[in-house]
Amino acid sequence: MPLPASFSFRFRDHRVFGRLIFAFLLFLSIAVGALSGLLIVYKSDLPRVQELQDYRPNVITELYSDDGRTVGSFALERRVVISYDEVPELLRDALIATEDKNFESHWGVDVAGVARAVVKAVMGGGRIRGTSTITQQLSRLCFLTAEKSFKRKFQEFLFAIQIERFYTKAQILTLYCNQVPLGHRTYGFEAAAQFYFSRKLKELSLDQIAVLAALPAIAHLESPMQMEDRVTVRRNYVLRRMVDEGKIAREKAEAAGQKPLGLRIASRESELAPYFAEEVRKYLAGTYGTQTVSQRGLRAYTTLNLEMQQAAAEALTGGLEAYDRRHGRRRVSQRPRVQGALVAIDNASGEIKAMVGGRDFGRSKFNRATQAYRQPGSAFKPFVYTLALEEGMTPEDLVEDAPISYPGSGGTWSPRNYDGRFEGQITLRRAFARSRNVPAVRLADRFGIERVLQAARRFGISSPGLAPYLPVALGAAEVTLLEMTSAYSAYGNDGVRVTPRYLRKVTDYEGATQEEQLIEVSDVVSRETARTMAALLQSVVEEGTARRARALRRSVAGKTGTTNDYTDAWFIGLTPSLTCGVWVGFDQKRSLGRGETGGRAALPIWIEFIRRATRQKAAEEFPSPIVPEA
Repeated sequence: MPLPASFSFRFRDHRVFGRLIFAFLLFLSIAVGALSGLLIVYKSDLPRVQELQDYRPNVITELYSDDGRTVGSFALERRVVISYDEVPELLRDALIATEDKNFESHWGVDVAGVARAVVKAVMGGGRIRGTSTITQQLSRLCFLTAEKSFKRKFQEFLFAIQIERFYTKAQILTLYCNQVPLGHRTYGFEAAAQFYFSRKLKELSLDQIAVLAALPAIAHLESPMQMEDRVTVRRNYVLRRMVDEGKIAREKAEAAGQKPLGLRIASRESELAPYFAEEVRKYLAGTYGTQTVSQRGLRAYTTLNLEMQQAAAEALTGGLEAYDRRHGRRRVSQRPRVQGALVAIDNASGEIKAMVGGRDFGRSKFNRATQAYRQPGSAFKPFVYTLALEEGMTPEDLVEDAPISYPGSGGTWSPRNYDGRFEGQITLRRAFARSRNVPAVRLADRFGIERVLQAARRFGISSPGLAPYLPVALGAAEVTLLEMTSAYSAYGNDGVRVTPRYLRKVTDYEGATQEEQLIEVSDVVSRETARTMAALLQSVVEEGTARRARALRRSVAGKTGTTNDYTDAWFIGLTPSLTCGVWVGFDQKRSLGRGETGGRAALPIWIEFIRRATRQKAAEEFPSPIVPEA
């Protein structure tokens, strides 16, 4: 009996349905197999999620002044790590509203968000955008690359899911806030707040918080300082999203959106003390390794005094500009070439309180305070007179200022005085105060130039240019400004020289002490001799070549130094507690110009520095020389 037509139709319908089921199951099995294969292949390249617990981002090595203020930093990535509680609630709200509104509820990947983005891209004909959650961004920032590929995106999904399994939302958001790049090698929001606004993150206003929350999406494009319009648009978008998510009132958002960006870019390159900071960096790198300094983060507590450093920088700049004006530099295209350096040391502790190694660190990293070997001229004479005092002479003893000649391999050498005249029999005090050359040479010859060099070495003059020939008594040997300044400090410290130092203490990023630098002292001369030399150095100010320093109306002492043909101008001077050395000259040795002595080119810089450095200090007096018993 023939089958009814309806049965034949139902049979064919079941057969088609069965084939569809079979095809679906086949596709599903293929998809599952493919997905399993992808999981095996791509997951094998992923780090273990537990490694995130041990993950330590690169952090800044920071330098602090003698009163604890930040004076510089070194880093490949500038980052200041903060805890969850240190992330302002407004910033958390801004980031979630803008970057990942379902952050609190998704499990690493926002499936609904991805679907919306796909539909939007299909309808608009554009690319799929805005699908990465904060967790996905974190996985990419910590362990993956920015490569645009299916493999990287798939790994990002997988690792984000793993992160969500092992860490809380608070931990994930904190890691993100410390890791996200925000332009100019700045990573994390605390470092960005300090760089873009020169303020701590917790001190920022709503509009400033919104600016920082805008940066993750645009900071990679170009400098935010160069695209303020774009930053402003993105900031206002952040504010609108915060309103849409109910985090702030519309009125507050509108008020914040009307404000200018108000960027206050912080000085990050140790601009106030770049030469000092570089000396510290070299020491830290040599001691702890370059990687530790640039990536692991140290805390270096230095000896630098910010007020003195500011005074030093401005005094040197003003003195060099005054020199330029004296020599006719008028046009702004006309680049100045004269250079200078200044070092200030605390007599009792050896702490370097200020250091300027040149006119412009940006143009020249060469530190003329520590690296330049120059002839000190008459600034070397105190070592000759120190030996004379140790040999029993007194400031009132007589020395002859008369013509004399000395034979040598290159012919006869006849020392001359600066003014070309001779004064006959004069006291040591007058010869020293007036910086007479011939008496200094006679004393060096009398007691032996080798013994003069030994005295200089006791004071810390270690330059290899000290050779045993008489012109060295007049400073014909190359030395550094730092060692000369340190040597003079012993005269203000009763004959005790303290080794100059940059650092007090170094800790790691967590605060564990790595080293503490103790004071290193050496007795280089007796207290009696040191006080007598301090009195002789005072006579240079009272009646000699440094009379201009009397304008300070303080107890000061020092010695000028001028080399042949005016190639180098020096003044090394001290107060009872502070010693400062100044050098002026050209990098390529040539004349500063006739009359550019230490008293004219270097002394005014020293005076201005001491004036500012001692402004808040009470008057000090050098201890009186010790009179020997009859």
